[in-house]
Amino acid sequence: MRGCLLMVLLTSFGTLMAQLKPSGPFLPPQYVDGVVAVVGSKIILQSDFETEKMQMTKGSSLKDSQMIHCNLLKDMIIQKLLLNQAELDSLTVPVDQLESEIDNRLRYYQKQAGSMAELEKYLGKTVNEFKDDIRPKMQEQLLAKQMYGEITKNIRISPQEVKQFYESILQDSLPIISTEVEVGQLMIEPIVTSEAKEFAKAQLEDIRARILRGENFEKLARAYSMDPGSKSQGGMLPEFGRGEMVPAFERMAFKLKPDSVSPVFESDFGFHVMKLTKRRGERVMASHILIRAENTSEDYKFASMRVDSVYQRLVMGDIKWCDAVKKYATDDKYNRDIKGNCGFIIDQMTGMQKTTFESLPGDVKRVVDKLKPGEYSAPELVTTPDGRSVYRIVYLQSFIAPHQANLVQDYSRIQMEAEAKKKQKAMDDWVTKHRIKTYIRIKARDLECAEMDAWEHD
Repeated sequence: MRGCLLMVLLTSFGTLMAQLKPSGPFLPPQYVDGVVAVVGSKIILQSDFETEKMQMTKGSSLKDSQMIHCNLLKDMIIQKLLLNQAELDSLTVPVDQLESEIDNRLRYYQKQAGSMAELEKYLGKTVNEFKDDIRPKMQEQLLAKQMYGEITKNIRISPQEVKQFYESILQDSLPIISTEVEVGQLMIEPIVTSEAKEFAKAQLEDIRARILRGENFEKLARAYSMDPGSKSQGGMLPEFGRGEMVPAFERMAFKLKPDSVSPVFESDFGFHVMKLTKRRGERVMASHILIRAENTSEDYKFASMRVDSVYQRLVMGDIKWCDAVKKYATDDKYNRDIKGNCGFIIDQMTGMQKTTFESLPGDVKRVVDKLKPGEYSAPELVTTPDGRSVYRIVYLQSFIAPHQANLVQDYSRIQMEAEAKKKQKAMDDWVTKHRIKTYIRIKARDLECAEMDAWEHD
């Protein structure tokens, strides 16, 4: 079944990276820049087209290259149509949204590279220089996406349309859906005593005093910080803006002056001391050292008794899963809606509670593999990605074996596909209408794209 065309219309962030950094040990061919196409007030540069071509034709046969290149040019022209109309409609991308999107993507690529230093080494430039390079293209992506949203915002699909869409698919063309599950997690974190908090704060006060006496902040962060994400970077965090950090951390960041060191302060994650590196408008770069209060054996014993009690109530049927999560789960510092969605793992692609077994985190997959639908795992002590120790109960609500897509088991998935097709039809109609009344000139004469001939007009 078809997915949403939006990703075809918008240049991928991976391609943005390729445009600014070669993907192998050899530099790509250098092209004399020129104009491939003019779309209203927008142009498509030869250099951009060649970069996209190299990305699109990787692994494809020479026989198919002409068709791939024609489709690529068509997609790039459609994106320019979207941008041209967005400009006419006075659409804008808020600065905070743009910067947040860039930071989110950079965090992903930093994770792939292993560290910020490795990412900068790969790019051959600082992260800030790279952000300056990609900002215009990222803005175009978001603006085109916003215009697409305007075109399709009123698209709705009825149950009858879902049924018609499903029946229009040939039986032997229906996809095989891999194993799907609905899995929830209830996590209870041992309560930290006030004495443990005071001890952690005193430890960090000593570290801060060493910094003020001239010791290197980065070295101390590598030695003592309990933040696994920034420890190896000497405490350095990706650039962030307002609304991207927990309130206490954000307030301190925007209170400090460049190169100054904060007093010790507390957030949801523990105690911090922060060093502000740079502030540019509403964006800051900062480093921090995190010290958490550590639990005693008595804290773990009390938490263990509590989670065992919850487990027994669940097994006996004295409390429902969702009620147990809302009443007993420790607030998740990353997923603020953990109680709202009853602790269920949400599929990031579809936003649905039902997700594929293979997409589950490895440690959750190991537990789920031993459960039957409706069962709960015995409580166990686990470590979260940010280094906290919590007791966890896993609940397997449903397990659907691999099967051919059908309306009973896969209605939500089929509904999404049917809606995507309807949006695609609306998008196609919009393109047909707007390409007729928009000035278009195509200068890629080395391509034989018969379909595109009709697109050219004054």
